[in-house]
Amino acid sequence: MLIFLDKAREGISFNSVAYRSPTHAYRSDSCPRGMGGYSHKGFAWRWMIPDELMFRASNNLLEHLAAIITPWVDILAGRLTDSDCALSMTDSTTSEGWLRKSNFKEDSEDAIQATIRIEVARNHASRYMSKNVKEYSQWFPGNENNVADALSRDWDRSDSELTNTLYFFVPTQMPKNFNIVPLPNEITSWVTSLLQRLPVKEQYREKHTTTTIGRGTDGHSIATPLGSETISFSTTSQNHNEQESSELSPWLCVKGDFRDSVMLPWLKAQSRIPFHTWYRPSGRTDDKTQQRMKTMSLHSFYHDNSVLSEQKTPRRNNKRPFQV
Repeated sequence: MLIFLDKAREGISFNSVAYRSPTHAYRSDSCPRGMGGYSHKGFAWRWMIPDELMFRASNNLLEHLAAIITPWVDILAGRLTDSDCALSMTDSTTSEGWLRKSNFKEDSEDAIQATIRIEVARNHASRYMSKNVKEYSQWFPGNENNVADALSRDWDRSDSELTNTLYFFVPTQMPKNFNIVPLPNEITSWVTSLLQRLPVKEQYREKHTTTTIGRGTDGHSIATPLGSETISFSTTSQNHNEQESSELSPWLCVKGDFRDSVMLPWLKAQSRIPFHTWYRPSGRTDDKTQQRMKTMSLHSFYHDNSVLSEQKTPRRNNKRPFQV
């Protein structure tokens, strides 16, 4: 709070509080064996957790660490600078919430785990405040996070083999100039010190599994070299149970770059017309209030779903008594 008050006294840029379109998009993932992530510009990283540090942090904490490390790499490299706007995307709803949550302590919770989470969150917030970086967080489905998932799991593949495999099998998720770079020592030292403070917990122990991307039935790679013809293995399926999505804003329909395609789940969320649950001011309340209501149908909503009350409201007499 003292850091925030000092920042407020100096003056906070309007770019840090106004609604903006992100200038940088990041995706990340983790597993008990490692973490990884990449930016929309193609800068990627992965870090294999040493054996002696495994099964200390929960998967939620590892997901959270991966989400904040990915933009941190860009900050150290000078690619995420003053007044930029970052979008951190993760397939963990917990991590997505922790990126904007202020309270991590829950009743009957391990004090060490809570302390570490608070320290991680404050470290991330302080770094962004010092750089005047605005942040959004967004959850998206795990089946669209193949690249970051492979970065955190596929340790049997070299950087070049993994890059070729991803370009061949998930080309739509791969940015141009994709390059896996070593994690800076500053970050590895910080993460190592955090994990060393956590005790090993047997409930976190699980068998490591690699991704199935480009693997045959025996688990070996069947990736084709980049020069070969690309074959699409995906088919489009229709989910008839899913509700119809709202119409996208015109600016979203304009063809954009890879950053826009990466941010598509976030862009769709911002383009939907906001809906709220409304409670009827009078009348029957035994039936369920409709979940969605557009502002333009406000009059019809109240007219169609309200009934006249039998009790009349007495008129108030606002006349002053005559004084002689």
